[in-house]
Amino acid sequence: MRPGDRGARAVTAQTGNEPSLRAFWLLTAAASVSELGTTLLQLAVPLIILASTGSSMLAAAALAAEYLPFVLSPAFGALIDGFDRRRVFAVAELVQGVLVALIPLLLMADLVVWVLLPVLLANCAAVVSNLTSSFSLVPTLVPEDQLTKAYSRYATATELARCAGPGVAGLVLATIGANWALWIDAATFLLTVLVATMLPARPLPPVERGFWRMQAEGFRSLKRLPGIPRLTAALSMHNLGAGAVPIAMVLLVRGVWGWSPVSTGVVVAIGAGCSALGAWLAGRLLSEAALARRISVWFTATVVSCALLLTPWHAVVVAGYCCLMVGEGGMNVTTNEFRFRAIPQKLSGRTNAVMRAFILGAAALSALLLGWTVSLPHQVLRFGPALLAAVLGVALWIGLGRTTEGAAPQVAVPTPK
Repeated sequence: MRPGDRGARAVTAQTGNEPSLRAFWLLTAAASVSELGTTLLQLAVPLIILASTGSSMLAAAALAAEYLPFVLSPAFGALIDGFDRRRVFAVAELVQGVLVALIPLLLMADLVVWVLLPVLLANCAAVVSNLTSSFSLVPTLVPEDQLTKAYSRYATATELARCAGPGVAGLVLATIGANWALWIDAATFLLTVLVATMLPARPLPPVERGFWRMQAEGFRSLKRLPGIPRLTAALSMHNLGAGAVPIAMVLLVRGVWGWSPVSTGVVVAIGAGCSALGAWLAGRLLSEAALARRISVWFTATVVSCALLLTPWHAVVVAGYCCLMVGEGGMNVTTNEFRFRAIPQKLSGRTNAVMRAFILGAAALSALLLGWTVSLPHQVLRFGPALLAAVLGVALWIGLGRTTEGAAPQVAVPTPK
């Protein structure tokens, strides 16, 4: 039995019936609406700050504030593992909605810099919401033999919502202004709260309740679970350079190339659509290959894409960005599946939270780095760090894999009984 099977089977056994696909689609709908709102916020706030202050570094700091809460992921993971996941998801969405609704009030008071505070706090709630929906709830809502397709469908739906977010943000910002864009964003979070209440309650696997014991267990499991240290190192390195490429594209297209907010939103929306395409393809390409090999293919695709970002031609840079999003969409699905199969369900919240502390903490540093380099005069200087980090990321994944051959979890479909 694979390590990831124990928790999932325990939850199913405790409920006395098979997971409900209706509940899975409810969660997918809620997470997609939440992703729409989060993406709108991620694009709107940097553009508002850039328009108000003219500072690309301050705009990049807004994105860093969105990633920084992931450094606190271990504490959030203990929260998730200690309480009903459905309630945690609903409360996290409600907190995001309230905080986002406060941002227009700060803008009307001309307190632009203070906007970073509710952005930071709202994204603390977003971390909890994302960890709960992606890693703790999805595996409990589908039969084990449908998990790969379920992750692909879940990722495709959320990526399509991310695709719509930038287009909606650019259109609303250009027509009715920042305040309404953010109030619409707040409303999307309140909608997901309603959907979350419709999800079935499921008993939790037994876990220890001590906060510090749960923290220690999360770090221990990160070290001892097969393949997890390797995956964490590779994704952290990748994100150190390439993690903030989407916001760097916003700053480049709007601030350097001088394109309109609507055009900027369209570029990011196309990129998000490409990410959804990658998520869709991940469940279909090389489906019979070992999971570790499929991850290697997507890692390699991101390296080739980052190389295109270094060219001086606008069309090629946009094409490289779109290809990068396809690669990252596929990488997200395959690495999420890897994590589920390697991490027992009872440890999923805290272990994934520790991983994200490293992976998305690196993305926060990437936002500050690319926020500075995007203002440099040459494309090689602007996106050179992204290419270097992508190369090192795939080197870590393949290189460390040779020392742990056979340790990684493999794709296997249980034999029907």
